[in-house]
Amino acid sequence: MKKLIFYVLSFFISFAILYLLVFTYFFFTFEKEFKYNFQSLENLNFYKKYSKKVNHLRGINRAEIYGARYIAGIKSSDIDSFDKKELLFSKLNNPTSGKTILFQGDSWFQQINKYQKVKEYFANTQKNIKIINAGISSFSPSLMNVQFTILENDFDIKPDIVVVYVDQTDIGDEFCRYRNLRVLDETGNLIKVTYEDFSIHKGPFNLHEILIFSEIELKNDSKIIKAQKYLNYKLIKSLNRIKKQYQKKIKKNYPFEKCGWRKMVNYLKSPNQEAINHFEYVLKEYFKKLNGKKYLKKIFVVTHPHKLHITPPEYKVDVSDIVERVVLDFSKIDHINFSEIISKNPNFYKDDGWLWDLSHLKETNYFIFIKEILKIVNS
Repeated sequence: MKKLIFYVLSFFISFAILYLLVFTYFFFTFEKEFKYNFQSLENLNFYKKYSKKVNHLRGINRAEIYGARYIAGIKSSDIDSFDKKELLFSKLNNPTSGKTILFQGDSWFQQINKYQKVKEYFANTQKNIKIINAGISSFSPSLMNVQFTILENDFDIKPDIVVVYVDQTDIGDEFCRYRNLRVLDETGNLIKVTYEDFSIHKGPFNLHEILIFSEIELKNDSKIIKAQKYLNYKLIKSLNRIKKQYQKKIKKNYPFEKCGWRKMVNYLKSPNQEAINHFEYVLKEYFKKLNGKKYLKKIFVVTHPHKLHITPPEYKVDVSDIVERVVLDFSKIDHINFSEIISKNPNFYKDDGWLWDLSHLKETNYFIFIKEILKIVNS
């Protein structure tokens, strides 16, 4: 009995000494990991609330977390007036009357906020139309589906027209990134696309750790308490990652993949019928919701090729073809197909104005792209 007590006491004493040593190390080093945190508890709470429903909001790049001011199009000097809603959507103008146009999509529409010339064009040419931009990087149909419900129910945004951008990488986003994060209600309706806690694969859209660190920093003044909570988080994270590695390598039932850029473009280089079928399903699910909204008069779905769809033509799958098939079933939806527009007019753009990633346009051509969309929508 005495031996047992001795062993138990020795274990706890050894554990306490080890914990104290590790705590001392973290006490002097943990703050270096806090430099990318949210600086406002209000913005943090807003992000936490809605990222649980739509996976992520704006401000996904670590260097842009500080108020998310770059992605939201806000200058450093305006940080005190930063509106937390900019993490989810932006009002590009504010007319007192007239119809409302809502833009939904990924970084292609999020770029509207980045280019001053484009924003000024909206302000100068759409004076009697309220323009709301809800574009967020890597938003695909499932996320836009849930986002639309949030905008409708929480912010009373009920547009007359919706302009949706469906990107080429949405096939990979839906199949690789979001398929196992979709949550349905008891009737089979999509209600949220959450994010994974303690993910094995580090990705640009999972801010779980930054959210935890931000909460530790903003809710505690004592450095001792911050260090203790930081250490506790690291311990919990380690246990969870051991469990997930066991699921992945031993049980072979870990449901998530590493979804980097190379994997995303592989869905375009080689047709994956299972991924295409899933993408068609979520596209129809989203279009059915929009088409059923009585206050919505018209829906425009925009698709655009990436450079490697054109020269040299390395990509064999064009999301424009999938959208072209699906929209036939929905009376309110028109397809603005830039693959077709460019095919008919190879000189539609002035030059080879692609960004380094070969999937986004430089500002000059992006301005032409936006003007063409507005011309079609307003006609």
